[in-house]
Amino acid sequence: MRDDKAALGTPAASGARRDAALDWHTPLRFDPQLLRQLLARHDALERELAALPDHAARDRDQAVRIAGTCAGLLHELRRQEALWIYPLMARRFGADPVARRRLTDLRFAMNGLARRVLRQIDALSQTLRQAGDVRHALAGVVAALADYRLRNESELYTLYSLADSHSTPREVSVAHN
Repeated sequence: MRDDKAALGTPAASGARRDAALDWHTPLRFDPQLLRQLLARHDALERELAALPDHAARDRDQAVRIAGTCAGLLHELRRQEALWIYPLMARRFGADPVARRRLTDLRFAMNGLARRVLRQIDALSQTLRQAGDVRHALAGVVAALADYRLRNESELYTLYSLADSHSTPREVSVAHN
């Protein structure tokens, strides 16, 4: 009898844990659970940010640390995307020059959006240190994060779903229309 995780094709089932070091022999497999896990990471980041004004009212130093934690959560989210999404999509769409170019453009766009979120988190940390208007600085982080998440969900995660080997060629062609 096959293991349920093996049937799902998760990196853990293929011998690659999400927290394990990857090597040249780590298999690339579509993981239907990955997008749920990444969205849960987005939710966790949003929860941390939502709690920040209450922390800032009580203890600004703690709020600065939480802002740093938020930056770390975003870095980890980006790391998971880089390890599990981009390699699979490159393999699936790499033979098509138009799709490869669009994937490269999307990667640059996502990097830019992530940098914008990180700059806003830095500005929030600076505001916390200087006892400035936390709600205004937080609004900048929330707006940048919303843009980042929207682009992830509408493009990056959609393309990852199309990279599933069970999708039809017609579905995959949507990626480069």
